Amino acid sequence: MKKIILVCLSLFMLLGCAVRYSVKKGYDFTKVKRIAVCEFSGTSVLANSGDIVADEFVLQMIEKGYNVIERSKVNLLIRERNLDSTDYGRLGKLLGVDAILTGSVTKYAEDASRMIYYTDSSGVLRSEATISRAVVGVSARLIDVNTGEVVWTARNDDEAFDIQNAVSFVVAGLLDSFKAIKLQ
Repeated sequence: MKKIILVCLSLFMLLGCAVRYSVKKGYDFTKVKRIAVCEFSGTSVLANSGDIVADEFVLQMIEKGYNVIERSKVNLLIRERNLDSTDYGRLGKLLGVDAILTGSVTKYAEDASRMIYYTDSSGVLRSEATISRAVVGVSARLIDVNTGEVVWTARNDDEAFDIQNAVSFVVAGLLDSFKAIKLQ
């Protein structure tokens, strides 16, 4: 019985929520060949949560075959040229990219543990288990560097037993919505 409950809880935690996304109507996504992943703003819970999410985007986008400009190169260029990170046109020309991916971390909670108790039919405690749960939420947007317009935006929340898997699941869900827009 204990194993069945743990398996059910595991499946429930891994399912997560559906990605919600929107695209600019009529936009030609086939012209997006190179993408710069810029800074993601973090949460007050963990200031570098935005860096963790942006790094996961770079990792998964490269795994999927996207042409991605390294985040450190983007940040270095912004500092060296004293640019505003929202100066998309100049950034696009200097980096040689068609679009910029940015966003914010809306949820970031790790080690939210809960205790589960198992009793027999007479109510006697037979065992207990502690289940850790990490929750991550991300809002992302893809910006055309020529127009400065947001051409894709998406939001996803997910949870897992640890924070790294939660981040990975959220980013994977967001990138899966790229399939619907035929990016690449």
